[in-house]
Amino acid sequence: MNVISIETAARSRAEPRFQIHRYPTALIDRVQLRDGRSVTIRPVLPQDAALQQAFVQALSPATRYRRFHGPVKELPETTLRYMTEIDYASHLALLATTIDASQREIQVAEARWVRREPPDATDVADFALVVADDWQRAGLGALLLSMLADSAAAQGIRRLSGDVLADNESMCRLLKRSGWRQSRDRFDARLVVAQLDLGPSAGLQQTALVA
Repeated sequence: MNVISIETAARSRAEPRFQIHRYPTALIDRVQLRDGRSVTIRPVLPQDAALQQAFVQALSPATRYRRFHGPVKELPETTLRYMTEIDYASHLALLATTIDASQREIQVAEARWVRREPPDATDVADFALVVADDWQRAGLGALLLSMLADSAAAQGIRRLSGDVLADNESMCRLLKRSGWRQSRDRFDARLVVAQLDLGPSAGLQQTALVA
């Protein structure tokens, strides 16, 4: 599963060293999926770069393409820093992790939003979502979408928006069930523009949904 490549803009501009805000411990949760497996959901940390890289490398080529809209095999260091060194206020990323047979933590999904900068509307954020191939269709995508919506609304975001490849049918179905509006991109027939208007309890409408 995918959404947009929101990292492209970040790689194109030089940014100062990030300033970390208070880590949002309230977003840490341990959940059991409908297939019986359990995951820990938590905000990303700067030391998660290797975890993030291993996650991307383990995705199937099709899933990586749907996430990044291109033939990505691994992430460059600048992108890894951008995706893990975040302030939790203008940029939030949630990881789903589990412990494998060798007692190592592995990442199995990710969801994030990034607030748009002026001159765009600053109460709009771009979003991304990807679930590892072996963890799809277990309700994890819907759960992360719900948490993403609630966390964005809590930071004053009023709309989540992003581009999805039109042939990514599983994502399009998930977004439809989750109440997102979808329309064809006027300038690129490959893309669907997905949007969700947020309120004080944005994620509540999605709690019964499964991916």
